[in-house]
Amino acid sequence: MIIDTVTVADAVRSRLERSLLAGDYPAGAEVRDTHVAQQLGVARPTARVAVQALIADGFLVRESGKSARVRSFTPEDVADIFRVRRLIEFDAVVSVCRDGDTAGIAASLEKFAAVKNDQDWESAAQADMCFHSAVVAAAQSPRLSSLFQTISTEIRLLMALLRTHYPRISTLRDEHAGLLEALNARDPGLALRLWAVHLEDAETFLSQRIGETMLST
Repeated sequence: MIIDTVTVADAVRSRLERSLLAGDYPAGAEVRDTHVAQQLGVARPTARVAVQALIADGFLVRESGKSARVRSFTPEDVADIFRVRRLIEFDAVVSVCRDGDTAGIAASLEKFAAVKNDQDWESAAQADMCFHSAVVAAAQSPRLSSLFQTISTEIRLLMALLRTHYPRISTLRDEHAGLLEALNARDPGLALRLWAVHLEDAETFLSQRIGETMLST
């Protein structure tokens, strides 16, 4: 049996990623190696490796000679990301309604049970992402899943911005339970209508919030 070794840099990277997905860092915020090292009690080179890994994964960006920053988005970025999401997820929804196995989707929905309180947005965001990933996977198209993976980092970062839109995590869970019910009903028309409302609601909120933030800076 092979046991994976988790380095200190891996642990720091994982901790930072969780903080980013929990919305602890606003879009555009600096993530300085020195601050990370001090905050987590690790050596600066270790913090630098962790930050660089998050840059490589698309969570952070860094211009030459400057500190890393949390990736930010414009309303146009949001529109484009959701355009691609619709292309992928709508196709997956139709496929699942036709003959897909929803067991994996139902199992992903149970991840919402791990959310202990309404402040645990990190777990809620992970459960949301797991649900949508499971729907795409249920379509049994490796290329569709691969395409969804290419925008997964952007989706997860945008999820962090949805925190104030769902003050009660149970609301988010109930929305996804309704989506699963539509899939189990094998009614593509109903499922697509619910999916369109779900995605449009998130896109509208994100576009307005990001637009307001841009105007205030």
